[in-house]
Amino acid sequence: MTSNFECVGLGGLDRAAFNRLLSPIMAESVLLGERDGLTVRRWTDPSGVRLVLTLRGGKLQEILPSFAGTPGARLRAARRVNDEMIVADVLDEEGEQVTMLAAAAEQLHLLGESADGRGAMIALGGGVTVHPDEDAWHASDASLLGTPEEGADPVRLGAESFISYGVFDQANGEPYALLAGVVLSAERRRVRISGGEFSVARVRTAGFEAEVCLPGDLPTPVPGNVLGGTVYLIADLPFVSVPAPRRRSWWRK
Repeated sequence: MTSNFECVGLGGLDRAAFNRLLSPIMAESVLLGERDGLTVRRWTDPSGVRLVLTLRGGKLQEILPSFAGTPGARLRAARRVNDEMIVADVLDEEGEQVTMLAAAAEQLHLLGESADGRGAMIALGGGVTVHPDEDAWHASDASLLGTPEEGADPVRLGAESFISYGVFDQANGEPYALLAGVVLSAERRRVRISGGEFSVARVRTAGFEAEVCLPGDLPTPVPGNVLGGTVYLIADLPFVSVPAPRRRSWWRK
């Protein structure tokens, strides 16, 4: 499967090249918040690509690739369940639950009590394929759910389907999901700091809308296409608030 960094145009960098970019990335990043000894900062490229940087004592602990998406999911009781992901209920406009999702989160390390609000959902589409329309999706092997028994009709996913694997193992699971969605808009972008290209598509799936980021070697979708496959799901939770941090030096080279 394509790496998450390839899905946002950063896959062509070797370790040495990435390390050279790290200082300007840190310098351009903005503070999201601090909690329990961790500092979370976010860098955003003009292309919309984001890197969420978690530090402890000024030393980098982890990097999460993401994207500056538009809120498209109404979430209830977003809560941290392990060191990599949150779980939340997804509501429709009437406030009824339509599904549940597990996702990595830009604010994962800042989340205290559970929170409600509209979040942006980012799907890094390392296992996604592009299909011309709903008929083509339904006719493809990509829409098959499992292996059909001999003589039985196959079970297929609809063009707007979502199965979040992490909700079934919240203690130890990872934020991967099986997602199919209809493309509402799409465009190709270039990352300023690396020169890498990727595509981003706004899709409508079961219960919410999401930005799906695709590696540059895939064709850029057009509205009406159907995207489907395994994604790494990330949530941006702008409604999560944290106490104002104390002023001090935060980055050590």
